[in-house]
Amino acid sequence: MDFKEIIKYDDLISVLDNFSYITGISANFLTADNQWVENKKKGTCGFCMLMKQYYQNGEACRNSDLAGAQTAQKKKGVHVYRCHMGLVKAVIPLFFNNSYIGALFIGQILLEPPTEEKWQEVFEKIKDQPLDIEAARRSFFNLTHIDHEKLQSVLDMMHIVAKYILDSEMIRISSLSSIEKIIEYIKNHYMEDITLDDLAKMVYLSPTYLSYLFKKQLGITFKEYLINIRLKKSKELIETTDLPIGEISKMVGIEDQNYFSRLFKKKFGVSPLNYKKDKYIYDISKKNANT
Repeated sequence: MDFKEIIKYDDLISVLDNFSYITGISANFLTADNQWVENKKKGTCGFCMLMKQYYQNGEACRNSDLAGAQTAQKKKGVHVYRCHMGLVKAVIPLFFNNSYIGALFIGQILLEPPTEEKWQEVFEKIKDQPLDIEAARRSFFNLTHIDHEKLQSVLDMMHIVAKYILDSEMIRISSLSSIEKIIEYIKNHYMEDITLDDLAKMVYLSPTYLSYLFKKQLGITFKEYLINIRLKKSKELIETTDLPIGEISKMVGIEDQNYFSRLFKKKFGVSPLNYKKDKYIYDISKKNANT
C-alpha cells in the first residue's frame, strides 16, 4: 500500500510547513514503512544534505533516524537524541488503535552556538570523505541553535501538532478498507506462506489489532479464513482436475498432506481421497447415463 493512500498528504505537508515557519526548525514525518514526508518551507539543512550525499553514502544518517524512531516507538513518547554528527533531533511517535503509524521529527539543531572546537570534532569524522570540506564548514556554522528552554517549548508544540494530526484524521486508516485489502490479497496469494505479521505491515496495523478486526468483521480468525479459502480451492481442484491429492495440497499452500486431509475431512465430512473417488464414480455414472 502506498503511504499516500492513508495520509492526507497535502494537509500533512501544510502542518509541517507551518510548524517549521513558526519555529524556524525543520519538521518532517517518517511513515511506519520508513518513507519521508518532508516540509517544503524549511527542508533538510545544508550541512545534513552534504552528510547524506557524501558521508558513508548517507547510511549513517538513515541508521540514526531509524534508531531514533524505533526508540521513540518503544518508549511511546518523545525521544531527544544526538545524531552521529552531534546534532540534536527530537522525535515523537504516533499511534492509532495501539498501532504505530509513523513519527514526527524535528531538527537538526545545536543547543549551543557552533564553535571551532565543535567543528574540529566534526572535521575529524569527515576529513577522509569525498566532500567539499569548506562547504561543510560553512553549512556547519549556519546551523540553527536554540537553548534548552526554547527546545522544551518546541517539544510542547510537537505534542500539540501530533495530537492535531491524529484528531483531524490526517492519517486515514479505515478498518473496513484494511480488511477488504487483506481479503483480496489472501484470495490472490492463498497458496503462499502468508503470516498475520506480514499482512499487518501491509495495512499499517499491529498484528494484535488486525486479528481483532478480522474476528469482528468476519466472525472468524485470520487463520480460519485462510484455511477455508485453501480448502475451498482444493475442493475445486479435486472436482476439475485429475491431480494427485498430495500435489493439490501443496498447490493450495498446505505442505503436509496428512494435515491437509484432516482439515478437509473436518470441513467437508469426507477425506479428500474419498471425495475424489466419489467424484470419479459420479462422473462414470453420469457418463454411462448419457450413453
